[in-house]
Amino acid sequence: MKLSQDEVRHLAGLARLKLSDTEIDKMTDEVGSILEYVESIQKIDVTNIEPFSMPAKSQGFRPDEAFDCDELTRELILENFPGRAGDLLAAPGVFANPKN
Repeated sequence: MKLSQDEVRHLAGLARLKLSDTEIDKMTDEVGSILEYVESIQKIDVTNIEPFSMPAKSQGFRPDEAFDCDELTRELILENFPGRAGDLLAAPGVFANPKN
């Protein structure tokens, strides 16, 4: 399936991407080749293949529980954080914009 440049512009707009004409040309070719590959995969006959299941997910997730550890392990864990004030840890904000 080939996409037109207008379709790529539309998709870029939906994704809020500002692409130059050169980038539009490149993306038209790249996305087109990806879609052609997906089309070729869709032609594979899977009628006699059993569906794949994820047994780990069917059992649910483990509970998030705190556990005690020795002082050395605790210090090694705390050393991995870039910012620290005593036992308080600083991590990047979830909604922080790294580009600003």
